[in-house]
This record gives sequence, C-alpha cells and structure tokens, in this order.
Amino acid sequence: MHAVIRMEPRRVSLVLVLVVCALTSCSHAPVPLPATPATLSTDSAAVAARGEYLVRNAAVCGGCHGASERNPDGALSGGKEFHDWRIGTARASNLTPDDETGLGTWSEAEIVRSLRTGVRKDGRLLAPVMPYEWFHQMSDEDAFAVARYLKSQPPVRNNVRQSPNIVFKLGKLILHPKPTMTVAATPRGATAEYGRYLSQHAALCAECHTPRGGIRSTPDMSRLFAGMAKPPKGFPANPSNLTPDPTGIAAWSEDDFLKALHTGVTPDGEHLHPFMPWKENGRMTDDDLRAIHRFLRTVPPIHNVVPRKEQPAQ
Repeated sequence: MHAVIRMEPRRVSLVLVLVVCALTSCSHAPVPLPATPATLSTDSAAVAARGEYLVRNAAVCGGCHGASERNPDGALSGGKEFHDWRIGTARASNLTPDDETGLGTWSEAEIVRSLRTGVRKDGRLLAPVMPYEWFHQMSDEDAFAVARYLKSQPPVRNNVRQSPNIVFKLGKLILHPKPTMTVAATPRGATAEYGRYLSQHAALCAECHTPRGGIRSTPDMSRLFAGMAKPPKGFPANPSNLTPDPTGIAAWSEDDFLKALHTGVTPDGEHLHPFMPWKENGRMTDDDLRAIHRFLRTVPPIHNVVPRKEQPAQ
C-alpha cells in the first residue's frame, strides 16, 4: 500500500497559492522611476567620464558583464553564468545599448532604477546575483553617471536568456525590490566617510568581503568586511578579512594598502589572487584608495582567520 500524506486545508491553500503565483509570475507593485538629479552636470562628457570611472575602476562591472572574463575592460555584452539552487541559472545581462538585446530602449532613469532597486524595464525582479542591495545607496549623481556611460557605449547584439528555477519563482513572494529613493552625494575626498560610501555602494568591497549566511545567503552586517573562509560556490578565492584585526589588515599602513592595490603584492610579499580585481581597483585615484583604507580602520576589528586558497602561478 502507498502511504497517504495528509495536509491541513490551510497548508494546502498556501501551497496552491505559491504554485499558481510561481507559474503565473506574480509581480510586485510598480517601482516608480527616479528623477534626474538637478545637481547632475550639464557637461555630458564629464558625466559619462565619471560613469566610466565607476563602471571600469570601482565596481568593475566587466568582471561579471564582460564578454570575456580575461578582459573586464571589454564590451559589457553579458552572458556569464551563475548557478545556484536558489535561483537556477542566472546570466549577466547585456549592458550595451543594443535595441533588441541590451539597454538600447532603456532610459537613463530605467537603468538607474534597475541598478538600485533590482527592477527591470519590464517590471521583473533581477536575480539577487546582481548586487542591487549594495547599489541601492549609490548617489543619484553617480547612478545617473553610470547610466550615461552605459548608453554611450557601442551596441553589441547578444541575446542573453535567463533560466530561473521554481525555487526562485516561488522566492519572489518574499524577495522584494528596493524602493526608489533620493541619495545625496557624499563629498569626495580622502575621508573615512567617503571611503564608507565607495567601499559599500560603488566599489563593492563589502559585497565580496562580508560573510554570508542563512537560506538567502544574505550579508552578515554584524561582521562587515570580516572576510569569507567559506565563500559561495564558484569563488576561486577566499575574500580576505579587511577589518583592523591581527587576522585582518591591522598591520597594513596606508602606503601598504595603496601598494597592494597598485602592484597586487601584499606587505608579506604574497600575490593577490586574480579574482580580486586589484588591477582595475588600482586605477582608482590615490585619494579614493586612501578614503577606503581610512574607513576600514574605523570598522570593528573581527577575529576571523581566512585561509588562502592555492592560486595559479604568477
């Protein structure tokens, strides 16, 4: 005889709702478009140049959206695959202004909304592989600069398709887009305040160097920058502890920090793993790098030994 599994009527109803919602792609309330900031420069070339700096040197978008992992400075035509049981297969989107397969028909405001809230032009939610949780507090001026730069690039036709699984479709019931908000620019300079902004909302140091946990693999904000001894599957390296603890970078001077990002060599003579985009981050201005180091000196020291993975020969 086959065992009969009995479910309470209330639980059956919930399961049916979840399944129907998943199959019909239930959507959340529309997220309004952000307004173009009045403070945005009227010099379009200068705005695009700021966007290029953020895209290529700070966030290093080409690390995921580049046509080739070996050339993050190439066309941002997407296609890189990310596999996870919670989402299925997500592929980095085509960020070039191709009308049919990229951002050609997107307005700058729609790009900014997607970047900061996780909502596509058609209203669908982006897979959280895209770090919109961190980009959410990118300043209005910087976000629109990123959009301006992306729209200025040569279009590349590359039709990138997503392959979400049932878990992600069901998960949309608890995954919500971030709200549209106005974010004033943090004054630029070699200050800890500006370093906080860069490291968490532009250069995304916190995205890789903060431990994650739970069913949703969310960042543990109580251990900000403590590194990951057990990073997500697919990470070829263990992101280091960047807190001012002896297991982190307590002994690194400001000059040590800049030298490591300019040369890829730590004060101990070890080579940074190529997964760490030090070559691109090292193109940031010295003042910006000083700002990040000065901020990292202010975060709570966390004792967390992060073993190094064996890396390819230099």
